[in-house]
Amino acid sequence: MIYKASLDKLAKITSISVTLLFAFMAIFLFPMLQQESLWVTVLTIVLIIATYIISLGYSPRGYQITEDMLVINRLFYNAKYERRKIEKVEMLSNEQMGFAIRTFGVGGLFGYFGYFSSKNQGSMLWYATQREKFVMIHLEGNKKIVLTPDDAIGFVSDLTL
Repeated sequence: MIYKASLDKLAKITSISVTLLFAFMAIFLFPMLQQESLWVTVLTIVLIIATYIISLGYSPRGYQITEDMLVINRLFYNAKYERRKIEKVEMLSNEQMGFAIRTFGVGGLFGYFGYFSSKNQGSMLWYATQREKFVMIHLEGNKKIVLTPDDAIGFVSDLTL
């Protein structure tokens, strides 16, 4: 079963804003390629493009539940988890999640993914596209991943079968 993962309003605004900012910066920097600080300009353009491509490539596009696997669909390298290693699946409200802080990852550009931590839930790995409809999956080894499918109830129901 495939589940959609739509961006929330903040992620859409952030993605559009960063895209425009990066485009403006690149356009502004191109004329500087003929000046003395060539390597600084080239390095800046490369970093802007790399940041954008990496964020887009690793952002969650949707989730898939197969007989054996839970798959987080991304443009680059789908993350896969064996269903037999899932110990518990639960839906969390914003209050249960608590205020989450990004410790290493992306917080709005094409979603919210990477490592986050909250006082209520501790350390967790997010593959989220919104800041609600949280589904926390507890894996063996005290690992926690957070997903945000559009149909959270159907997702939890299918994953726990």
